[in-house]
Amino acid sequence: MKKISFLLCTLCVFCSLCASPLRLPRFFSDGMVLQRGQKLPVWGWGTPGQTIKVTLCGKTAKTKVQPDGTWRATLPKFKATTTPQQLLIVSDGGENLLVRNVLIGDLYLCSGQSNMELPIRRCMDKQAERVKNYSNPNIRYLKFPHQYNYVRPNDDVQIRPWQDITPENCGEVSAICYFMARQLQEETGVPIGIINSAVGGTKVDAWMPQESLKDFPAYAQEFSKLKYNQQNWPDSIMRSEMRAGNEWEREMMRSDTIVNHWRTPGYDFSRWAATDIFSDWGKAGNGSYWFRHTLVLPADCAGKTATLRLGAMKDADSVFVNGRFVGNTTYEYPPRIYTVPQGLLREGENEVMVHLMSQGGRPNFTPQKLYQLEVGNHIFPINSQWQMAQGSRMRPKPGSTYFVDCPTGLYNAMIAPLRDLPISGMLWYQGESNAGKKDYADYLVRMVEEWRRQWHSEFPVVICELAGFQTGHNPGLEASWASLREQQRQASERLKKAALVPLSDTGEWNDIHPQDKDIAGQRAAEKMSKLVYGK
Repeated sequence: MKKISFLLCTLCVFCSLCASPLRLPRFFSDGMVLQRGQKLPVWGWGTPGQTIKVTLCGKTAKTKVQPDGTWRATLPKFKATTTPQQLLIVSDGGENLLVRNVLIGDLYLCSGQSNMELPIRRCMDKQAERVKNYSNPNIRYLKFPHQYNYVRPNDDVQIRPWQDITPENCGEVSAICYFMARQLQEETGVPIGIINSAVGGTKVDAWMPQESLKDFPAYAQEFSKLKYNQQNWPDSIMRSEMRAGNEWEREMMRSDTIVNHWRTPGYDFSRWAATDIFSDWGKAGNGSYWFRHTLVLPADCAGKTATLRLGAMKDADSVFVNGRFVGNTTYEYPPRIYTVPQGLLREGENEVMVHLMSQGGRPNFTPQKLYQLEVGNHIFPINSQWQMAQGSRMRPKPGSTYFVDCPTGLYNAMIAPLRDLPISGMLWYQGESNAGKKDYADYLVRMVEEWRRQWHSEFPVVICELAGFQTGHNPGLEASWASLREQQRQASERLKKAALVPLSDTGEWNDIHPQDKDIAGQRAAEKMSKLVYGK
């Protein structure tokens, strides 16, 4: 009897170890859009041997959990519906999952680098009127946070929640995705889903699987490196680089002759040099710089909340108004737009102080951007004449590895988990980080071919041409971008069901992230509409 009890106890322990919670990939979540007109696979994980029943719109599919703990069921094709549905998954072990508020329509994958990521909030100077009153529950948007895996493709992916479009929540939505989805939804009348899997500053090879990169001689030895064979390889590198970076910052602050003194009553600013911030002051090198400007305000502006715009600058900054910190930015590209809180401004002279930290390259302020203080309907321009002093002079900050921009890492973590999900098409906006790459077309064609093979689908692909940048100001960069645009054109012609969105006539000469994403989105929608809908 004792022996039987022991065996039963052992069996229970064994079964408990084999049991696995019923779950889905994370993007199967409330508010999602599923693709119309194609058979719909639904998959996940559970306890081996259990029966799984999947139900959507009154249709049911059954399957069993395989010995490896995976399961997959296939639902029939569905027509588009704007009526929210429920996706129900039930196991015969008593578990169930419910995905609410599901729409069926057209699902698009959008990928690339920073101009694909650029959110609406970064474009509000040009787009505020277009978005301030617009809501559309039939547009759903999903953004993947940055993640990577060099060793193997992931089965699942970290996500942020699906969201529909409202004036209140659209600030973090990709601007080009927003305007493309608006036009497609209004044109078709069906729900439009956008999955944005993009990471700024990345090269094309980060988005390619190992199988496709092995075709290129440059990668013959690449995948024998430790990082492709040891999952925790980045951890030690990160710790070492973080220590070096933190020490550089501490040294800069320790040696800064201004940082702890400028707010002292009676501090003598007369020793600071009169400087045009758009002149070549940055030749002094890296380190800590201080800039001071005085604005004279009338009595009716005193105490009011205001918006301070300081263009853009390289690299990081902290900004103070009348001695109080009002905001900071950690890298060069975002526009500096800071809120001055109520009660801080005063009648007469108001001091604006910028602490700029130059980490590498030549520091500067970007010309022909908005430099002004906005108080209600009053706008007070800030001219280029400031006082400047260098607080400390430093060697360039030690470099750090941009882990998301390593070959295969983004494909494994942010594309591979989607490879069974039906889509209508793919929008690709990338190339800035590959400017001058003579064989870029070969890489892009190979990438698309491999994605299509993984999806078992020849889905349409729309490629965004690089927008205008530094036109008339940097001949070398202009030439390298023109060469990349030619490679994009070649790729679009070599691929079946592909089109190129012309954007070289758009953009801003002084901003690699132009705000006219309404034009880019509309043109992308037109190309996508022709490929997907035949219009």
